[in-house]
Amino acid sequence: MTRGVIGFVTNASFIDSNSTDGLRKCWEKEFNYIYVYNLRGDARTSGEQRRKEAGNVFGEGTRTPVAITLLIKDGSDVHEIKYFDIGDYLSKEEKLKNISSLVSLENVSWTKIESDENYDWINKRDNNYLNYLALDTEIFNKRTVGINTARDFWVYNFSKDNALSNARTLIGNYNSEVSKLSGVDPKEKFTLANTSDNYIKWSAGLKQKLLKNIILEPDDSNLILSMYRPFVKKHLYYQEDIIERPGKFKTDFGENNKAIYITGIGTSKPFSALVIDCPPNFYLMDTGSGGFILKNNKDINLLINEEFNLKEDVANKLGLETEEMFYYVYAVLHSNEYRTKYANDLKKGFPRIPILKKRKKFTEIGKKLVELHLNYEYIEEFKDLHVAISSNPSYKVNKMKHPKKGMITEIIFNNDIKIKNIPEKAYDYVVNGKPAIQWVMEQYQVKVDKSSGLVDDPNLFSEDDKYIFSLLLRVINVSIQTVDLVNSLPALELE
Repeated sequence: MTRGVIGFVTNASFIDSNSTDGLRKCWEKEFNYIYVYNLRGDARTSGEQRRKEAGNVFGEGTRTPVAITLLIKDGSDVHEIKYFDIGDYLSKEEKLKNISSLVSLENVSWTKIESDENYDWINKRDNNYLNYLALDTEIFNKRTVGINTARDFWVYNFSKDNALSNARTLIGNYNSEVSKLSGVDPKEKFTLANTSDNYIKWSAGLKQKLLKNIILEPDDSNLILSMYRPFVKKHLYYQEDIIERPGKFKTDFGENNKAIYITGIGTSKPFSALVIDCPPNFYLMDTGSGGFILKNNKDINLLINEEFNLKEDVANKLGLETEEMFYYVYAVLHSNEYRTKYANDLKKGFPRIPILKKRKKFTEIGKKLVELHLNYEYIEEFKDLHVAISSNPSYKVNKMKHPKKGMITEIIFNNDIKIKNIPEKAYDYVVNGKPAIQWVMEQYQVKVDKSSGLVDDPNLFSEDDKYIFSLLLRVINVSIQTVDLVNSLPALELE
């Protein structure tokens, strides 16, 4: 096209996505004028950002943000980008009204923007940030992704017995299909297989095993505890035969280890980090996240001689012991100043860690944060609460909730127990887009998988009837202590 205009309405993620920098680059070179009218409405965000995104012009069924784009080629040497953001907190109706009143491009208060060397248009990265130490290559030796099962309800469960039973059933059903179809032409095998979700959850890996007539042998020794979501552990039947992408935690993690797990690149959620001491689910901290293990599992991976998965020479450069650097990193990743100042960079790449003047103080607070977050099941219950409890109460939970929207100082635990006087400050501790308290409330509920019919009941996790109730009170305390520790971190004074 030598001259002309292209107009379209699309997902608005291209405006700021790291993966569409090539598209932005191409448009800038190919067209003379680019007009982008950002209608927002990203339902994949959470918290205050979700409230700012507000209504979507296509209704609640659309979760992605929306933009109107015009690409104009007139044969001139001019190359300009004009941008308009419709604004925060606007409903669907308000946005549509604003659009209908425009009539012409001339009625829009366009902002002329210049792309940088990364072809970022908005939310540009900080150039100084690139001088800091890269977490994934300059501080840690390697990064490990979580366990992607492709069939969570079949292999994960709060109940140890149900995790074993469900996995055995899956393997048994699969083996029956192998036997039934052993003489069938491989091209026709899967078309004749039982594909009912309540019988088996197929995936690419399991289909390949079926084609090769591979019989699976269950091994109950593979049952482990896994960090499923923030502050939520479940039993996992970690047998690689039925785990689509098992990751390397079985060989890399070992026992008595810990790792820093972070949100993924390009996520719509604010950056966060969480320390864990057992293998994580792939979606623990949103898609594309990763974990940085403290120690190498020397008992299994005999090729690794170093005790730590951290670069000792970098620790020496910082004047820290190798393990201390783990705590230093964790503290920096929790700094409110760091997360705010480098929010755009953290969305577009793995974290970089600055060399700060008060490293010892960061290390000291980082160690306290690590101990607090790892021991969340044993921290003292928060005491300054009013617990309304009936005589001879049940401590079983079906689904926790607030009395009404916005009343976060109270939680209805069940019909017998109500918790009041929860400090709002506790909700300031946010992990992967939600307060830690909300993770407990949402995850510790009885769930039935619609496809398979399998039940996941958190009341079966522990022999202690009060486990979930105590956990909630402990996570309230963890949240408050975390907020206090993070607020006590020094300013980011670069050395």
